[in-house]
Amino acid sequence: MLSDDLYQRFATLVRERTGLSYPPQRRADLAYGLQRAAQQLGVADLGQLLALIERSPVAWNEVIAELTIGETYFFRNAAQFAALREVILPDLIQRRSMVRYLRLWSAGCATGEEPYSLAITLRETLPADPPWQISILATDINFRFLERAREAVYGNWSFRETPEYVRDRYFIPEGGRWRLRNEIKRDVVFAQLNLVEPIYPSPQSGIIAFDVIFCRNVLIYFDEATTQPIIQRMYDSLVPGGWLVVGHAEPNLALYRQFETHNAPGTVLYRKPLYAPPFTPVGAACSVSTPSSPLASPPILRPPPATAPVPSSPEERLRHARTAADRGDWAAAQAHVQALLNDHPLFAPVYYLQAQIAEHHGHLDEALACYRRSVYLDPHFVLGLVGMASIAIRLQQRDLARRVLRQALDQLNQQPDDQIVDLFHNETVAEIRSYITLLLQHIH
Repeated sequence: MLSDDLYQRFATLVRERTGLSYPPQRRADLAYGLQRAAQQLGVADLGQLLALIERSPVAWNEVIAELTIGETYFFRNAAQFAALREVILPDLIQRRSMVRYLRLWSAGCATGEEPYSLAITLRETLPADPPWQISILATDINFRFLERAREAVYGNWSFRETPEYVRDRYFIPEGGRWRLRNEIKRDVVFAQLNLVEPIYPSPQSGIIAFDVIFCRNVLIYFDEATTQPIIQRMYDSLVPGGWLVVGHAEPNLALYRQFETHNAPGTVLYRKPLYAPPFTPVGAACSVSTPSSPLASPPILRPPPATAPVPSSPEERLRHARTAADRGDWAAAQAHVQALLNDHPLFAPVYYLQAQIAEHHGHLDEALACYRRSVYLDPHFVLGLVGMASIAIRLQQRDLARRVLRQALDQLNQQPDDQIVDLFHNETVAEIRSYITLLLQHIH
């Protein structure tokens, strides 16, 4: 039973940790979710549940899994996907035609239907020759939703607004359900993220420099005091000219006054002004290693059980992987890399090492995909650009090689010559620039 005292304590705790609001009219919803969590955790009553979640991140994740709502389906709200095809993408295609890559974020992705719908829409809308590269980050606070999203197997109810030809083209029937094809799955990276945490924009986690953010039917569960800083952080996470798409129940113009408002049939779109200054993350927004308050749940990565040892930093773990690769122990290096990918799916340098391992084994397409992913996650990652170019040269993709090498030079020209670029081998800006110059001469 959820007594008045427990109701106040749970509602306060949930609001402080997640921003989710449970006013008196939603008290029954809170009680139902808590009771389900208590059953999952084998706890006798809600008082014991409160004591457990105050000390156990794993138990807290179970509570979040029961309190958050995941009702969604492919191409939900057709008007907004039409606006993506007919308004947003034509604008981006025109402005980004020289670089031909786009980054999107599905914030509050639930079980994955939205980000996969975005991937399919981009696949069908972007020009195919020359090809575009895309990267879609999909985040949610509910770890169970993310597990289902990564599996990418759906029942018929998820396709209730999807044309059959789209389902048949991009999904494989499997035991009465439908499995998404791998070429679409590869476009999306999933990660756990609490939108309330002030840990983004962040280059380290790849939550920065998006062309499009979809955040639909999420903010309606927050009060205005919680919503306002989230919208500010999303504004800061967009590139100038980037687009924000929110749900129909969330068009409070006062909250979006920094954006340009664009009306499209059946929806309202928000665009960051083209000449807005680029945002430079400072302070807490640059760090994702620790929670910002004692009540905060760890960002992005699902926390380990309370009994597990605290893992070393991703940089230290990558150093172990690099050491194994340098001594030729490729199996150990791959094991380190796979563990890092599982725990830190948005850590760009690990994809660089994964690419080098694939390149060593002669898997050039896989290597190129991994180098690309490292750059998608960190557009300023020069080593990833150089790796892309080296593979492109071997695959006779000279236009791609020239383009990314020039992009790398642009990055290097903004840094002092003696600055270290490759921390493992102590290579400087000047040394990397010299190497790039040689590569450009080779392909001209």
